[in-house]
Amino acid sequence: MLVLAIGAVMLLLGVTLFQFVGQQNETIHVLAFGEVAHLLAEAGISSSIRAIREALVAAGLGAGEPGPLQKILLQPNPLADTSLMPHLDDSWNRDLKAFAAEVDKSAGIRVEVWLRGFEATETDPARWADPLAKTGWLSIEATGQYKGVSRTLTVRREIRVGSILPPLTPKFTLHLKDANRGQEGRFNVIRNDYQSNITDGPRPIVCLNHATPDSPLEARSVGEVLSGEAAETVWQDRGWIYLGGGKVRLNITSGAGSFGEIFQVYDVSNPNTFQPIRFKSPPSLVPAVFANPVNLHWDRVDLNPVRQVQYSFEHSFVFEGFHDKSSKKDTDAMYEGDILSPADRSTYTSRSNLLHLYGEARKGYQSRTRVLGRVVAAFPRFSLLQVSTAETDVQQMLDTFKPLYPLPSMPERSYDPGREIKDGRGRRVGGPILTAGMLFANGAEYARLMSGIVEVPYVTSYNAMQDVLNKAVVRVFPPEKAILAEDPGTDLEVRRGDFLCYKGPADASRLLEVVQNRVQAESGSIADFWETYFDAKAGGLVLNGVVRIKNPEGLDLFLPPSGKPAPLKVAGGGMIVLEQGNLVLGGVVVTNPAEALSVVLVKGRTVVFASGQPNHLHIFAPGAEVNANAPLQLFGSLAAGDLSPSGCIQGGTIRFREATDPARPSSLAFTKIRVDDQDTMWHE
Repeated sequence: MLVLAIGAVMLLLGVTLFQFVGQQNETIHVLAFGEVAHLLAEAGISSSIRAIREALVAAGLGAGEPGPLQKILLQPNPLADTSLMPHLDDSWNRDLKAFAAEVDKSAGIRVEVWLRGFEATETDPARWADPLAKTGWLSIEATGQYKGVSRTLTVRREIRVGSILPPLTPKFTLHLKDANRGQEGRFNVIRNDYQSNITDGPRPIVCLNHATPDSPLEARSVGEVLSGEAAETVWQDRGWIYLGGGKVRLNITSGAGSFGEIFQVYDVSNPNTFQPIRFKSPPSLVPAVFANPVNLHWDRVDLNPVRQVQYSFEHSFVFEGFHDKSSKKDTDAMYEGDILSPADRSTYTSRSNLLHLYGEARKGYQSRTRVLGRVVAAFPRFSLLQVSTAETDVQQMLDTFKPLYPLPSMPERSYDPGREIKDGRGRRVGGPILTAGMLFANGAEYARLMSGIVEVPYVTSYNAMQDVLNKAVVRVFPPEKAILAEDPGTDLEVRRGDFLCYKGPADASRLLEVVQNRVQAESGSIADFWETYFDAKAGGLVLNGVVRIKNPEGLDLFLPPSGKPAPLKVAGGGMIVLEQGNLVLGGVVVTNPAEALSVVLVKGRTVVFASGQPNHLHIFAPGAEVNANAPLQLFGSLAAGDLSPSGCIQGGTIRFREATDPARPSSLAFTKIRVDDQDTMWHE
């Protein structure tokens, strides 16, 4: 029995050993075959990589007109794993197949190209949402086969897809995070005459919030501009204004001359002969005595000293601009006759504002725009009584003389019910002998309707303009219909069709995070940046992406760089993100309407316009102050912390660029695709 047992054990051991040796032999063969497959895959990569790169460029993955591969990457998210083989001439695979056949009948090599692992990078409307922004991999995958064993090697390069436009702010012609700086009237530094010409001090900066006949790259005729002027929603397609911080008071410029601003209350059909427009006060705002005729003595005491006439009254007023004494007038007529109080004169003076938000008064340039922030417009309001009567002979006198019955300014504490209200020229015209107390019960009631400086939310004057555009027979103020509501900018929405791009405060403090995440390439210094991206042969800047300049020295970025002619020509659009340092502009011109240039200052403190050359770019510098040492000429958005209202400002124009408005589909075209220069991964 013992011998049998030992024999059985020995037999079992022999069988086991035989099987082990067989399996070991098979494993060795598999490892060997796998090594050959690996070498075949590696040979496939090595021999075809150059041809693959050339095929990708030929299919349009690089810069230039969007090819089929770019169109795939520029589709809205999500982007599933996508084979690029249908778009490539894969001649390399034919060569590899022939080579593998020479190695062994079972051998095979195939190299394919894929887009893999793409994820959306901007999906939060509280920061900024972009349906095209994504990151993923360009994957070149080589598979080698030998005797039933296969191995795959992958070479990957990262692809980043992102917009070269700053988030949100290209919707704004002007976006200032803190325009108040502790002084609500700080921009009211310009003195102008009766035709809006400047008598001394700085020149105004005019905001044109839509395309005009002389807009760079996207000019439109006056007729095209005017065709949509009367639409109530015209503000949606135009550049907005944001003046953040505390209350900002803008005294409104007079007239329709060279520097006049259309501020919604002038008829400027002929800009050389502007006419103020009268607004009627609705019955709900005037005392009850206005509802019925009143018996009063008339002023023609020379004809009949005791005659009484039944007069009816309406209340209306005219908004006027701020005027200064000039050679065109002998006196400061808007302020004579005690129509405005000394307190109003000392508080407001005759200065108007540096920022002309509604643009020029010329027809077609009158930008109607949305204004956000605690912005008020200060107008001299000349309140008038309109007098009429049913007695034919007296009404004929009134029609002949066209008397004006202003309600002069009277502070409530010194209200005088016995103060006479009479024709402004002191004429006897058949009108009533009238005192303030005959129509107003007390000083508070009179103060609501008297002449004086009136501050209204800027949007109120916008809404009033709708009646002017529609040529309403009777215009009331405040307007019966509000097109826009007063908006401090605490809760803003920007939509592109049904897509919500942004929802949050207008100051958008998290936009820098979005920009930082878009960076596609880096330069250590400003010198490195110019060495890499300045094309000496073309004589201009070529970016085609979002480039961060670290600039640890904190040097200023000059556009154009020192020693190069102005303006700097930009042939390939992009975004420059300057981590340290300030921006000095001497002129930048984008040569292709399909391109744009943006400059972002992360920690910069100043933006300086150093020359009168044009600048085609978007500026996003939330912590910087803007200074204009020369006439400012900007085609794009200006987003900064503040704009200095210094007396040396030479004025200029900020023109809204419609194509880059994030609420328009056209803005999606300003998206760049960046394929990393280095292979980032090999894996099996």
